[in-house]
Amino acid sequence: MDHMLELGSAMSRFAELVGKAAGDEPVPACQAWNVRDLTTHLGTIHRWAAATVLSGQRLHEPEPIVTEPVVEWYAGTATALLSALQAVSPDEPVPNFSYVGERAAFWARRQMHETTVHAVDAAQSLGIHEDDWGIAASVAADGVDEVLQVFFPRMTARRQRPDVRSRIRLVATDTHQSWLIAPGDGDLGPPIQLHPSLDADGSVSGTAAELYLGLWKRVGPERLDFEGVDGRILFDGPITP
Repeated sequence: MDHMLELGSAMSRFAELVGKAAGDEPVPACQAWNVRDLTTHLGTIHRWAAATVLSGQRLHEPEPIVTEPVVEWYAGTATALLSALQAVSPDEPVPNFSYVGERAAFWARRQMHETTVHAVDAAQSLGIHEDDWGIAASVAADGVDEVLQVFFPRMTARRQRPDVRSRIRLVATDTHQSWLIAPGDGDLGPPIQLHPSLDADGSVSGTAAELYLGLWKRVGPERLDFEGVDGRILFDGPITP
């Protein structure tokens, strides 16, 4: 997948959506935020990622400094991030918050999913029907993989370990992909991925987009099919920030 291309598309979609908003619309998945807060957050994250990529240093997220109109400010941060990512080799060593895959390519993928999920937030805030903001299955499947690789260890390190009690198979019914996850070592290690050919104790099935948005709590677990109880326990608990 071309993460840079998908990142640019997600940025354009997000900017188009927030350009239609008044700014005070509540964000259903982020109850303390309105659309302006959402835009400020995403633009600030873009600035942080760009600074990290260009400096090669592990930096703290900056305080938001927003100029008006906020949609134009956001577009500037998006352009800055794309330029930063284009200025380095994808294989250049660059730190990240997860300590996983510390190369510049990590940030193209991470920011693509960050922007994709927040574009869903913006669409939901505006009451736009899901048919009009659907996520490509290939993007969603990549996002499922990213959650397992990056956020299972990240959430465990934050003492919000995903509740994986047995071998659970995630099945994308439209892409015919599957992921097998299992408890980690002891109570402190993150859940792990196993080869999908191995046996599972239960399963969670849905389209790639339903799995992806379910992991990010943007759609409810009622959209998914559960075989066994442990998959439902996982999706009801902490998975992503």
